Amino acid sequence: MTQSFIMIIAMILLGYLMKRLGYFTEQDGGVIARIIFNMTLPSLVIVTLSKVEIVPSLMLLPVVMISYAVIAKFLAIVLFLKYNNHVRGSVGMMASALNIGLFAYPLVERMFGAHGLLYFGMFDIGGSIVMFGITYFVGNYFSEGSETFDAKYLLLSLVKSVPLMTYMMMLTLSLTHIHLPAAMLDFFSVLSKANMPLSMLLLGIYLNFKVDKYYLPLAVKYLAFHYGFGALVGLACYFLLPFDTMFRTTLLIGFLLPVGVSIIPYAIQFKYRTLPFIGMVTNLSIIISIIILFIFQMVML
Repeated sequence: MTQSFIMIIAMILLGYLMKRLGYFTEQDGGVIARIIFNMTLPSLVIVTLSKVEIVPSLMLLPVVMISYAVIAKFLAIVLFLKYNNHVRGSVGMMASALNIGLFAYPLVERMFGAHGLLYFGMFDIGGSIVMFGITYFVGNYFSEGSETFDAKYLLLSLVKSVPLMTYMMMLTLSLTHIHLPAAMLDFFSVLSKANMPLSMLLLGIYLNFKVDKYYLPLAVKYLAFHYGFGALVGLACYFLLPFDTMFRTTLLIGFLLPVGVSIIPYAIQFKYRTLPFIGMVTNLSIIISIIILFIFQMVML
C-alpha cells in the first residue's frame, strides 16, 4: 500500500514538474478538470455503484456531512469575526468545502477499493450540496456590492453537476434493482481507469508553493482550525458512532480533506480581494492532507 501511495505522490510531482517546465499551464488544467468531472469521475461512479448493495446506514453520510458543514462554517466565521467581510467570507466558504471528487477518490480507490468508493460517494452527495449550496450562499452573503442571492444559479449548479446527477441516477437504479447492461459497464470501466492518473496529474498542475507573507498568519490560523476541528469531530465520530468501520473511517478521513478548488471561482465571481489567501490555503491544504493520508495508510492499513 505504501508503494502505491508513493506512486500517487510521484504522479502529482510529475504534473507539477511538467507545469514548471512549461509543457502545461493551469489553463490546460481547466480542460483536464472538465474531462475528469464530466467523464472519468462519473464513469467511476457508475462502475462502482453498479457492483455494490446500498445499505440504509449509508443514507446518513450526506446528513452528517451537511450537519458538520453548517457547524464548521459558523465556527470559522466566529473565529475570524474581528476581520473584514472578505476574510470572514473566505473562511466561511473554505470551511467544510472539501476536495472530494478530485483529491479523495483516487486515493480512496487505492486504499479501500470499490467498497470505500461507495461510502465516499455518499459522503460526496452531502459535499456537493455544501459546495454548490451553502458555500455559495456564504460567499454571496459576505461579498460587497454583489447582486442579490441567485437561487437559479445555485439550482443550476446542482443540476449541472455531472458527478452528483450520476450519483442520484445510480442510487435510484440500485434501490430499484435495475442493472445496466454488461457492455455499457465495460465501456464506462475503460473510462474510469483514467480517473486516478488524470486527477493526480491535475493536482500537480494546480500545485503552487508560493507563499504570500501578508496572508501567512491568517492561513496558519485557518489551517489550524480546518484540521484541528476536522480531527476532533472525525475522531469523535470514529470512536463513538455505532456504525461499521468504513462508515466511521469515511468521516475521519473526509473531515481532513483539503479545501475544494471550486472556492477559487466563487471568490472571483464575488470579487473577493482575498484571492491570494484562498489560493495559498487551497494549495497548502493539499500538501497537508497528502501527508495525513500517507501517515494514515501506513498506520491503519
